[in-house]
Order: sequence, then structure tokens, then C-alpha cells
Amino acid sequence: MNDRHAAEWEDLARREPYFAVLTSEGLPGVEGNSIATAAFLETGEADISSLLSAITTLLGRDIAMGSALDFGCGVGRLTLPLARRAARVMACDVAPTMLTHARQNAESAGLNNVAFIDIDLLATLPPAEFDFVCSLLVFQYIRPADGYQLIGTLLNLLAPGGVAALHLTFGRPGRRLRHLARWIRGRSRVTHDMADADRSEEPSRPHTQINKYDESGVQRCVDAAGARVIGRFPADQGEIRGAVLVIQKPSAMAASA
Repeated sequence: MNDRHAAEWEDLARREPYFAVLTSEGLPGVEGNSIATAAFLETGEADISSLLSAITTLLGRDIAMGSALDFGCGVGRLTLPLARRAARVMACDVAPTMLTHARQNAESAGLNNVAFIDIDLLATLPPAEFDFVCSLLVFQYIRPADGYQLIGTLLNLLAPGGVAALHLTFGRPGRRLRHLARWIRGRSRVTHDMADADRSEEPSRPHTQINKYDESGVQRCVDAAGARVIGRFPADQGEIRGAVLVIQKPSAMAASA
């Protein structure tokens, strides 16, 4: 992550930490931009509940949740519901002020199983550290030149049998999405937030600069990590085509077979 991009996000975090997460007018928790309301945090609970339910349907079993990573955690909107389900959670962000808000929100919720780290420390973590890696509404704000490397880092942190859910925007048409993926459409704020960010009339905000990825480039990251895409949930809106990719590392038993 380049220093300028990190500085822009830190500046926004100091001024409007909650606007940076959900940009639609009238969304719960946006007013004031300093304190998370219960309604705001419930949007994260709804997103994680829908996402895990859809992945469980895809896998035909529950996801292992011994350890989870929330990449691009922001103020902890998804971190908190993950912490209620996983034995331990690591929350990572580029902006120290975001991490401060996330830490305060976790403490207010009585959750003491969360560790918070800066994005620069991500590459220093041991490989195969997490059963579940989650990143929603993050990579579209990261330049692909940095993003592909971060995708590789996240997938290397997956334990054998682990699952990652990575939300990405794409610039080229792809094949038809799975019928199952439509199940999650309308159950998450992802689609709406992408559209609102794209329509913003304030291009100086770093989170309005939507970056699109090449699917073949993402696939190369997946292949290099020895993983595979097992499903994709659409997150399209207008001309912005995106998906939450569900990526799995083979289990130790499968890898040795």
C-alpha cells in the first residue's frame, strides 16, 4: 500500500470514520460520523450472517471458525459479528484511527478475542494462520498494483481447508454467475454501497475511486496460493460488475492425496 493512499485514508478516518464505511444518505450510524449506533452495527451482523449462510450452503457444511481475519476492518462493522462466531479474530486496516474506533467498538460490545494490526504487519504473520478470511467493500478502493499482492498475502494466510470471501470489482465481462450466487443478492449492503460510492460527487475522497481488477490476474493469485475458487456471489450495480469470490485452500489430507 503506497504512503499517499494510506495517508488519505487516515485523514478521512479522522474526519468521517463512519462515512468511509457506508456512504448512502440516511444509513443508520452515518449521522455524526463519530459514534456507531446499534442500527449501524446491525448492518454488519446481517452481512456476516448472510455471507456465512451462503458459504455453508455452497460447502454443504459449516465453516471452521477457530480463527478469522477481517481485512480492511474499518471501524469494526464486520469484525464484531465475526468475533461472536470465531474463537479469535484479527482485524487489519490501513488507517490507525479506524483501528482505534474498531477497538473501542469491540470493547463496548464486551468482545475481548480481537487483535488489531496495521496493514504493514500483515505480511509478517505466519502462513496458514486463519480458517476464514473476509474482505468486503475494500479491494475496490485499492489499486490493482497493490491489490494483487495483497490477495496473494491473504490466501497464503489461509490454513489448509480454510475459506476466504473476497469482494472484488471487475473490468471485463465474465462467464455467467452461478444460480446459487443469486441467493445472496439483496441480502447484503454490498451492491448498494458500490453504487453509492460510484455516484458520489466528491472525487477527492479516496473511497470513491473505484478500482477494477482483471479476473485472469486474480485467478493467477489464486493458483499461486494453491487454492481454488469454489463459488462467486454477484455484487453488480449498473456498469460496475463485481463479485464476492469464495476461495478455498485444499485440506492437508486432500493435498497429500
